[in-house]
Amino acid sequence: MEPAIKKSKMVNNKFKQNKKKYFQQSKKQFLQAGQRGFLVTCNMNEKACVRECYNLLNHYADELYGPEAVSRQDTDAEAAKDGDGGDADSDDVDAAVAKCRQIFEQRKLRFQNVDTGTTNCIFIRTQLEDPLALGKHIVEDITATGKAMSRFVLRMVPIEAVCRSNMPDIINTAGALFDKHFLKEPTTYGIIFNHRYNNQIKRDPIIKELAELVNSKNMGNKVDLQNAKKSIVVEVLRGFCLLSVIDNYLEFKKYNLSELANASGQKTSAEGETKTNESDEQKEDKESEAQDDEPETPAENTTKSIETVVAAN
Repeated sequence: MEPAIKKSKMVNNKFKQNKKKYFQQSKKQFLQAGQRGFLVTCNMNEKACVRECYNLLNHYADELYGPEAVSRQDTDAEAAKDGDGGDADSDDVDAAVAKCRQIFEQRKLRFQNVDTGTTNCIFIRTQLEDPLALGKHIVEDITATGKAMSRFVLRMVPIEAVCRSNMPDIINTAGALFDKHFLKEPTTYGIIFNHRYNNQIKRDPIIKELAELVNSKNMGNKVDLQNAKKSIVVEVLRGFCLLSVIDNYLEFKKYNLSELANASGQKTSAEGETKTNESDEQKEDKESEAQDDEPETPAENTTKSIETVVAAN
């Protein structure tokens, strides 16, 4: 039988361990101004969509930039410092493990899902300087191969800047972007505006302000809603506005991965049918030529000679 004092200590220790779990900080990260990344829409299953986003983005990022190098020097150093004391108590060990885990979780990842506060809309924050290059590489590869590599991801739009959803912040952020895209050479452009869970920003005023800003950068810029070379994507999610200027956005089906895969698949099937039809026609021509070139049999020779004799008589 264990003494009552020892039992009470064990109960208190268990209570302390359970009490720590109630006050753990949330690991969820949220959308903030100044971020850049990819806006992803999905069909209801957000967890599976996030998993597909990580697989898809890491696959193509490894092709472009090489594998991600995650440094664990800080975590190893902290673990070495905290592990020197051989006679440390269990509480000190738990604190050291928690500290190492916190440092490891706070490292900068290449891609990180952040909460947007909207349904079926996911934002993957990135540390890459230019998300447009990666987005272009993804849609070009899917167009060429016809394989989307995704089941739940619908649209994956690269976002260059995130700001607060008020008119002064939107104009200031858009001005910096337009200097990079519309200042040097005249081009055609179109503005695509969407808003979710926000009724303060109206469509017509924001389009008018952005169009005037584009024309002020270069007077040769013209609006073309059907075949725009550059598309200004404006996505308003609650209290944030996501901005991006994307080349050939309409040509690539507004970066809808499933539509790109279906379109390329239909092209390949049509090409395959034409090739099979051509091959069948070639086979028929060869067979007819072969029949014309076949040598005559003796019976055929005799019948022909008989016909000629009858005709002479």
